[in-house]
Amino acid sequence: MKIIVASEEDPVAKAVATLLGTGEATEHHLGHSRLRHLGGDRYLLRRPGLHIEDANLGEEVPAALLPQVEAMIFPSVHRSDSNRPALTVHPTGNLTPDAEVGGRPSALSAVPAHLMTEAFLRWHEEGARLGIETTFEATHHGPLLEIPSFFIEIGSTPKEWEEPGALKALTDLLLTVEVSRTAADPVVVGVGGGHYMPRFRDLVRKRKVAVGHLVPSHDLPSLDAAMAAQLVERSQGAVGVVLAKAVDGRPSSPLLQLLPELQERALQPR
Repeated sequence: MKIIVASEEDPVAKAVATLLGTGEATEHHLGHSRLRHLGGDRYLLRRPGLHIEDANLGEEVPAALLPQVEAMIFPSVHRSDSNRPALTVHPTGNLTPDAEVGGRPSALSAVPAHLMTEAFLRWHEEGARLGIETTFEATHHGPLLEIPSFFIEIGSTPKEWEEPGALKALTDLLLTVEVSRTAADPVVVGVGGGHYMPRFRDLVRKRKVAVGHLVPSHDLPSLDAAMAAQLVERSQGAVGVVLAKAVDGRPSSPLLQLLPELQERALQPR
């Protein structure tokens, strides 16, 4: 099952939940929130409060459901200092001891790498149709979850958050995205570049590869042996590391001791 988690305080999530509809009530509750069936393997969970601060979400999943949950997907607003329109996708967790935006310090959620990459490819196609740039973001905030999870966002101002075409496109994507193009692709950890990780946006479009966690250059000082081990464990099935071209391999040596560096030319074209 894929659970769409909608924060009642997030304008995009609230609008998407409205478009998704009420769904059929199930017997399962997570805290005071009832899980609702939207059809097929899609479920909706509307939550009070902000998702980035939903610290108890993972613990509230009934034990009987845990083996069935493939992923939790968080539709959300995206904010940036530039207010530039953008559609984004990113894993959850904190790469550094700073956890000011939810989650726990130096702790990563699991990533459904193939599903997240497939969602990105779909979101990029919608962005081209809508005339909005689509990109990954580095791993940078909570909530922290054992269940594989990722955010998919509309940004960066209320104008974009309320844009009917973008909201409908996101709703349709959430209801239909499946691992298809990426199912057999090797999973990699992406290292290097700025917060928006353009190297990996281009990589997944050109090459048969799925990305797990994404480490920007400014977080490389936090990439010690313990964080390297988390990056491998939480990037499901990761078989290698891809470095941004501007990054020297030495800062990420703890990770390269666990996974080989893969060159773009060694990956099959998509």
